[in-house]
Amino acid sequence: MKQMFFFAAIICGLFFCTGCTTSHETNGLQTRNGLPNFNYKIQQEDSLSIVFLGGSITNHKGYRVQISDWLKTQYKGIRFKTINSGIGGTGSDLGVFRTDRDVLSHHPDLVFIEFAVNDAKSDSLLICHSMEGIVRKIWTQNPYTDICFLYTLNETMLDDLKAGKKYRSVRYMERIADYYDIPSVNFADDVMALMEKGKLIFKGDAKKDYGDKIVFTNDGTHPTYEGGHPIYTKTLSHALLQMNKAQQKAHPLRIALYPGNYEKAKMIPVANLSHSNGWRILLESDKAFTHFQGSSNELQPIWESSNPKDSIEICFEGNRIGVFDLIGPSSGGISVEIDNNRPFYVRRFDKYCADRNRVNYCLFETLEYGKHVVVIRPDNRRFEKSEFYQENSRVIPESEYFDEFNTYIGSVLLVGDLL
Repeated sequence: MKQMFFFAAIICGLFFCTGCTTSHETNGLQTRNGLPNFNYKIQQEDSLSIVFLGGSITNHKGYRVQISDWLKTQYKGIRFKTINSGIGGTGSDLGVFRTDRDVLSHHPDLVFIEFAVNDAKSDSLLICHSMEGIVRKIWTQNPYTDICFLYTLNETMLDDLKAGKKYRSVRYMERIADYYDIPSVNFADDVMALMEKGKLIFKGDAKKDYGDKIVFTNDGTHPTYEGGHPIYTKTLSHALLQMNKAQQKAHPLRIALYPGNYEKAKMIPVANLSHSNGWRILLESDKAFTHFQGSSNELQPIWESSNPKDSIEICFEGNRIGVFDLIGPSSGGISVEIDNNRPFYVRRFDKYCADRNRVNYCLFETLEYGKHVVVIRPDNRRFEKSEFYQENSRVIPESEYFDEFNTYIGSVLLVGDLL
């Protein structure tokens, strides 16, 4: 309860200290077609379902929870159901594959999409294919669902922002937003304005007192709950008040801007694919879940093996394939054979595996569109794990855990159709 009042005080303070009012265009807002159906349902005092699709910034109990509370206060008597579909460390290239499961299954009235930070280093075409695929999936299911792009920021973007430029991931996402008339809210504008006025420290030491200045992050990426997230909440709440046009209106699904977009992206559980008998399903008591980072809602059943003779075979017509898996201290790698060509090795271990298990994903290289046969096998080749995690000060105490080289796969990611 104390935390809720603290958030409210911070947000109110930000409303006054930035001098913003709802009578002026909100910083960072591109209204475009707005949120007509969302507002129409509010006028009708109907219940609303809102999905937040994004990465760790969305997954944290920050702006997502705060804006949900604000909506309930702003529109008393209206029932809002909000769904957290944020997964840390993932971008729009996974978001498009999990749209069916994590967005469409909830039949939302409004979808917020937040991937600007996690897409910061992604290939430009991959961003466009993924973001357009998400939009087309949503409007194919229901053209009355409103969509809003949210652009978060981190330390690597500051040089461009100080020079008055939009960061690269935002520029590519804006192509999709412009083409489909989707509103977007760029959180950077209000953050940079506070920095320029000397009222905000972008990256501060959590143990240091900065007086009345707002500490935006402690790590350069994730907003602090006390200072950073309330700025996002203030910006978004002002934007929602600006986008007040109400109309029951179907969004037109135009001819694709990028014909190769990932509208056909699918996440297919291993259980639905041809696989050898050596794979076993991880039990809830497995140590992988003892050290699991995140919510179990992120997971489908995880299949495990360390035997290179085990396999998963996928016959499909399309042009992209990959895996949605679990990686951690005991993970190793996979071998992938495509169309009877020489198998290639993909290591499924990184420096963050030292102290946690987490969901992850890997997309293989784009193929020519057509029929393909892909065989995925565990690859238990050994490598020196300490070379990867030596920078990590936190290591899971069970040292024998690092002596295992297992493969953990939940689903296969596919752009196309199974044959």
